[in-house]
Amino acid sequence: MDIDEELRLGIECQRAGRLGDAVRHYRQVLAHDPANLDALNLMSVLALTAGDGATAAALAASAVERQPDWFMSYLNLGNALQSLDRVGEAIDSFQKAITLHPGSAEAHINLSGALELAGRHAEAADMAVKAIMIAPHMADAHVNFGNALLGLDSPGEAVEAYVKATLLEPDNALAWFNMGNAFAAMGDHADAAERYRRAIAIADGAVKQFSLGNALRALLRLDEAEAAYLRALHHDPRYLDAFINLAAVQRERGRLAEAEATLRAALEIAPDEADLHWNLALVKLTGGDFAEGWREYEWRWRTPHFKPFVRRFASAPWRGESLAGRSILVHSEQGFGDALQMCRLVPMLADLGGEVTLECRTGLGRLFSTLDSRIAVVEGQAAPPPACDLHVALMSLPLRLGLTLDTIPARVPYLGVPAGAGDFADVAAAPGIRVGLAWSGSNTRRDNGGRSFAPHDLTGLPGARLFSLQKGDAAATASDLFDFGRMTDLGPRLADFADTAAAIMAMDLVISADTAVAHLAGALGKPVWVPLPDPCGAFLWMLGRDDSPWYPSLRLFRQPAPGDWAGALAGLRQAFADRFVQS
Repeated sequence: MDIDEELRLGIECQRAGRLGDAVRHYRQVLAHDPANLDALNLMSVLALTAGDGATAAALAASAVERQPDWFMSYLNLGNALQSLDRVGEAIDSFQKAITLHPGSAEAHINLSGALELAGRHAEAADMAVKAIMIAPHMADAHVNFGNALLGLDSPGEAVEAYVKATLLEPDNALAWFNMGNAFAAMGDHADAAERYRRAIAIADGAVKQFSLGNALRALLRLDEAEAAYLRALHHDPRYLDAFINLAAVQRERGRLAEAEATLRAALEIAPDEADLHWNLALVKLTGGDFAEGWREYEWRWRTPHFKPFVRRFASAPWRGESLAGRSILVHSEQGFGDALQMCRLVPMLADLGGEVTLECRTGLGRLFSTLDSRIAVVEGQAAPPPACDLHVALMSLPLRLGLTLDTIPARVPYLGVPAGAGDFADVAAAPGIRVGLAWSGSNTRRDNGGRSFAPHDLTGLPGARLFSLQKGDAAATASDLFDFGRMTDLGPRLADFADTAAAIMAMDLVISADTAVAHLAGALGKPVWVPLPDPCGAFLWMLGRDDSPWYPSLRLFRQPAPGDWAGALAGLRQAFADRFVQS
């Protein structure tokens, strides 16, 4: 048999895409010459192309064993190992390839990619630069440099690298796609969507459609986002993240039955996927189905988002059994608003005979001392936690107490102003209709931009005297209002929530974004008006309501269309005139 001819025929078939014929030719070669490096390496490439990384690795390893000084064998071995998620070994293999052939741009490119997968972004960037120096015409080198820069949180520079890649290779789908990722990282979702569309036009796929959906969702183009998620699922019917985001859009559009059906279809595929259960909880709670909603909500502890906050306790978890003669620790979780909303349930544990200790976040301790004299309050997370017979997370109380929409304890106030809190007698004595404003929540929340409004939009309320209850960096957005006396800044006088409660009690009305201030005003029984975005992801405000079963004194003003703060605030202005001016 002519081995060279068989190899030639095999390569010819491989280039023509007739991979089965190529395999037969290479096998003929290996049957007569088991140590043939070309056949071993070419077969390794074919196996990897077919998705068989294990066979690809075995063939490449055999080539390395037979001739350990041939760089191409190490290159193929590294590719196969990387496909098997054995990234550390892949890095070693690529490094050996470079040692044997320092001028190989491909080896530097592949090593850069493996280092990026390992989270070693600076090293990945260095390798990509070396690849560019060797072969500046290779688009993949610029793509990998962009990927490393993106990993180094330099998305602007990453875009420049991707642009160079597309100039060299206009049909490089990965360059366009990753450029979209870079724009998305900068919050430029319109440019991200455009780049995703360019990538899709070259080579469509589930991940590209999913990413396009995310960009469109951020732009509040929800119908288009939904269509993109459906296309992603057409490409990959088991794409769980696409199911989750599709259901989220359906929930945000108020189509709860469809959202539930979407999530239940995904649960047929992955019944133990925590994120699916968590999102199902949001759907059920938004619709007021507390029985299933709070049960599904317990899956939060198994989601990637919540896992870092899981704590270990020496005591047993409380599951609703008798508390007579037993001590129980209620431990804090999530945000200030959640704690202010759910702390009303803690006295019910004392009613059941428990000796109750409430652990709360720093800043809430003085305020929570007014909740119930039977409750011991501990501010901040102690390590180890206070010793008790039992423990329960604050947000698990609705489930353990069997709370329903009709049994929410909505009697207010359930919090008060503690002794020693800030003195706001000067505010209470100020003329006019005293209005406390909080227009932004914590910037740590991904949706904070969407739920925040501009304080300037509420100047000019007839007869109103505006006071800022805003804390943090967002307070600076009203600095011109403070400077020109159009709003009084109370922020420097608010050391904790007890001081904020004292300031709220000096107001006639509080207007707050969906933040802790809204919950606090509601808990104090003060009139509080909350402008809400569309879509609104917070399940507690439910759908279409302008009131809240949690807070009798609270009123909601919803955007009539996505992003339409003008419409929401126009309704608020009219309500203000009706209540305070015409009366």
